[in-house]
Amino acid sequence: MDDIAGDLELSKTTLYLYFKNKPSLYFAVVIEGVVILRDTFKNAEKSETTGLGKLMSIIRAYFDYSQIHSDYYRLNLSARVPRFMKMLQNDENDDTEIENAEEYIVLKKELLDMLTNAVSLGINDGTIRKDLDPIQTVMFLGSTIEDIVHLSPVNQLLLETYGITAEGYLQHSIDVLLQGLARKN
Repeated sequence: MDDIAGDLELSKTTLYLYFKNKPSLYFAVVIEGVVILRDTFKNAEKSETTGLGKLMSIIRAYFDYSQIHSDYYRLNLSARVPRFMKMLQNDENDDTEIENAEEYIVLKKELLDMLTNAVSLGINDGTIRKDLDPIQTVMFLGSTIEDIVHLSPVNQLLLETYGITAEGYLQHSIDVLLQGLARKN
């Protein structure tokens, strides 16, 4: 907190007028990144009319976000660890309560709803299989996409030895995922 206050040319006491504790300050920055992600998703899906098209655009936008806003991306990943999740659920009397926890949860639900709406649209417009449950499909996609976007260093090295770029791997992965979701003619 001393370093942050110094960088902002504020006293530590002044900084605590704005943020109750370090986790609240941390989540204020995480929330800033989630807002950028939400807006990125909204822009990505605008030009698409089918559910499958919206999903493909959102997945690609997530990859782009992870590259362009890598600091926010990493902060968002670290905010999901059990320690922070526990703090998000703490009550008001706890010193580790995060003041902006509700805003974070609302934003994360908004992202989930965008994806769920795209899957539901795809089911209704016939571009996505009708036997899929939208929520379970989105949860699966979220986990899978995260593994695609956040390649381990060893997997990056292995892909490179075969001459496969991260972009090429992403496109192949999107194709495989969406083929599994797409309605068969």
